[in-house]
Amino acid sequence: MTNSLVYEPLQLKNQVINRWLTSGIFEKKMTFVPTTMEGDVNDWLLKGFSIHENPCRKEFVTERRSRVPERIATDSALPGVSLTLLEQAKPWNVYFPWGNPRVEWSGFWFVPTYLCTYGVTGVIAPSAHRAKLNIKTCGGLTLWVNGSLALDFAPFTRNMEQETEVWIDLQAGHNELMVCLEDLAERDTQYYFSMEYIGEQQIRVAVPLDEETSAQDVQAVEQALLGASFPQDVVTSGDVKLTLANPLHQQLAFAMVYGSEFDGNLKRRTSVLEQGAAELNFGHVDDYVMDFSAMRFETKIGSVQINKMAALQIYPGKFAEVQADTIQERKQQALHCIAQQGKPNIHTALARIQSGYDVAAATQLIRDGIAFINERKDCSDFYLVGLFKLWKEYRHTDLLDPALWEEIKSCVLNFRYWIDEPGDDVMWFFSENHSLLFHTCELLGAQLFPDEVFTNIGETGAVHRAKGEQRLAQWFERFFAEGLAEWNSSAYIPIDAVGLLHIYDLVESEFLRAQAKKAMDLLYYYITLNARNGYVASTFGRSYEKELKGHYTAGTTSMCWIGYGVGNINSYAISNVILCLTDYEPPAAYADYLQPEAGQALTFKYEQGKDGYAKLHGYKTADYSLTSIYNFRPGYRGYQEHVAEVFFTPEAQLWVNHPGERNCFGSGRPSFWAGNGCLPKVAQHKGLCVLIYQNDRNHNVDYTHAYFPTMAFDRSMQAGNWYFVEKEGAYAAVYAQNGLELQTFGPNLGRELVSPGYDNVWILRVSSQKESGSFGQFMDEVSRMGLQVSPSEVTVEDSKYGTLHMAWDGLLSVNGVEQSEDFAGVEGRIERSVL
Repeated sequence: MTNSLVYEPLQLKNQVINRWLTSGIFEKKMTFVPTTMEGDVNDWLLKGFSIHENPCRKEFVTERRSRVPERIATDSALPGVSLTLLEQAKPWNVYFPWGNPRVEWSGFWFVPTYLCTYGVTGVIAPSAHRAKLNIKTCGGLTLWVNGSLALDFAPFTRNMEQETEVWIDLQAGHNELMVCLEDLAERDTQYYFSMEYIGEQQIRVAVPLDEETSAQDVQAVEQALLGASFPQDVVTSGDVKLTLANPLHQQLAFAMVYGSEFDGNLKRRTSVLEQGAAELNFGHVDDYVMDFSAMRFETKIGSVQINKMAALQIYPGKFAEVQADTIQERKQQALHCIAQQGKPNIHTALARIQSGYDVAAATQLIRDGIAFINERKDCSDFYLVGLFKLWKEYRHTDLLDPALWEEIKSCVLNFRYWIDEPGDDVMWFFSENHSLLFHTCELLGAQLFPDEVFTNIGETGAVHRAKGEQRLAQWFERFFAEGLAEWNSSAYIPIDAVGLLHIYDLVESEFLRAQAKKAMDLLYYYITLNARNGYVASTFGRSYEKELKGHYTAGTTSMCWIGYGVGNINSYAISNVILCLTDYEPPAAYADYLQPEAGQALTFKYEQGKDGYAKLHGYKTADYSLTSIYNFRPGYRGYQEHVAEVFFTPEAQLWVNHPGERNCFGSGRPSFWAGNGCLPKVAQHKGLCVLIYQNDRNHNVDYTHAYFPTMAFDRSMQAGNWYFVEKEGAYAAVYAQNGLELQTFGPNLGRELVSPGYDNVWILRVSSQKESGSFGQFMDEVSRMGLQVSPSEVTVEDSKYGTLHMAWDGLLSVNGVEQSEDFAGVEGRIERSVL
């Protein structure tokens, strides 16, 4: 190669070849034979989502295994040169892994979509030899070495990594490797491969470049972006800035693409990095809409496009000042906020119409939403439900285009309402929130059109009404017995709420309306129990980074503010538009749970999920809260379970997890911060929590870590295996058996504590000035703890709580008394005590 980017392979267990020239993703929407499905809607949370395989995948895999992908010519495989496939032209570009051992394009596709990506790289070997490659993939991977087919590995097990080995012959000097990665995307899709070289030689990787592009300049920009970070994880005032750890000695133009690909709401800003400058400025926070945004930073060196992902919560501080005395006033304020700043969807359109905004623009949002639903994109049920409130409020007015009503009617009549109806879509039915929304939409559509034929299954509205009422009655029966299957989830409580509030407001059955009211009250019970100062900060059954870090913009935050005036207003639309448009009010008595009085503590234990599988423990005072899930599936592979949380303020918080992936801005479930690759054994007694990790050695993340944003605390200090923090007179201590290292480089600079090893023990301890005196006295108190720690057993001698003992195969005991696993059902027990 006359010009190329040459790298040493990433060193993990073996030499990882993660430097490639890639084509990007060629996509083709797929159609299949419509068919039905079956299964329990909550079993997947314990058994894994793969127990519900869409029939379309079987059809796809059968066809794909009958052929081998075409090997393409690589003569013109250079950055910026287009490759044409599936009637699409895409430019080759360098893949920058940013420390990710995988070569990855995981994401979200709303409809069944064929994905295909080609990659080319060079391997420079000191001498000719035979070597083994360890291949891991989500998808199917075909490999050619020096022009010859070496492997066609086609497992195609959705979102479940599969592994194989292949022996290859490498010649001395340069060798060409080509891959073709394929899969069928079905909503959230893990789409990647990893390639480990297992051999005796030290190889190098050479990515081809055109002659006009400087390899040195490309690598300098890559290094600068590798160390880039935000000064903090939320911006409420001032400018939105990205700091570069290694300033470049040239002027360089950058673009920032931000917003949500999920709802197509992407925006673009530009900035110039001046010669020698150390930061990029993308303008004042007041010029943004509030959101927790994925951000892609883009620049170009010669023919090479360099993209780097990041994430940031933006909440213009002026909205935190919005106050209203009554719930009616707060509903009006929230509706106006959504109308101004809400994401572009049917719910926001309704808020804009109700608030007197541009009707034509709102109508276009509705039509865009109808097109989304008509394609049967995943999450269509979240938005279809909003059409029924729109119909009730405006069908008999002249405000909207008359043709719109026929479009809505057609949308409702042609929808697929459940898994026993035929379809070739990948809408997700198998969760508590989706099943509620599908049943709600079915009943509301049937009420509107009782005599019309619903075309997907050929049944009348009257038949659908009977089904909808029966299904909702069964849903409520299960809900009141089990609570939230996705316990406390700040992401999905609002999704349940949008269904319940539409039932409460629009369903004709008095029984179902009463059930919906009762269920909404239960949601607010969980919100107020787990909220501190109006922010739901808790162990979660399903978590995403956008809720874990994005408390200002979470739907539950605005729900709490609307209900009780605590928290803050925001633009979350899905649940909160209908909340603002109904007469529903949460129980006033629950306000007592929001914030204990000074000098008091609130302890709460309760159960959620099938057979009470989630045993939840919370402890909060006027200064802090600590919550956890007790003894939940320790040692098993995790999903999106957030197992423990220390919370002071929306920015000052900390938690421990085992990363599900090494890519800190990936979309895995579990991801880097949300969920656990492997679940720990967890137990809590009041302000002390113990986590024991015995992680699977086959998992590619060999450490655990804590989210620890030092910039959000008043101060932080290290002492041995402990880190201590203070926030406004509240204290926390974090311990890891294997030691702690605070990150000093990269996107998690100053906000990540890393502890190496598959087996580890973490301890969280919270207190306050009232309980422990000064910060120094708290540090002394914790440092004097008696600790006997091993991967299978932990004993803690605490000056306040006494002796806590937990073994991997046993239950928590406190002062020799084994703690009961009876957490008293979905409403549980609440105890108040004096500190």
